[in-house]
Amino acid sequence: MPLKIQVKNIDKEIKSIKKERDKITQKEITKVGLQMRSQLSAATPVDTGLARDSWTLTILPGTAIVRNNVPYIDKLNQGSSKQAPSFFVETVALRFGKPVGVIVTKTP
Repeated sequence: MPLKIQVKNIDKEIKSIKKERDKITQKEITKVGLQMRSQLSAATPVDTGLARDSWTLTILPGTAIVRNNVPYIDKLNQGSSKQAPSFFVETVALRFGKPVGVIVTKTP
């Protein structure tokens, strides 16, 4: 005698699973973003503390953006301070995985 299995409401169940997956993924992205911001802050050379305190984290769906908008952060990252090596930003970023595209971008 053949066996017949019928699954009802499979679309609803798949949507529920995807929603839970996205929720877990977003939590992990937030966790990693917070860790990266903390490590960048710790690695930033200090004179007045402005650059160190200016790291921000923006969480978007599927993305964490860590940014520092002080005008001289690029010079610090190029090694202008004896407190931190050149490219300390990239060094920290690479701890969190392989880069896809450009690690550091400049925005106006």
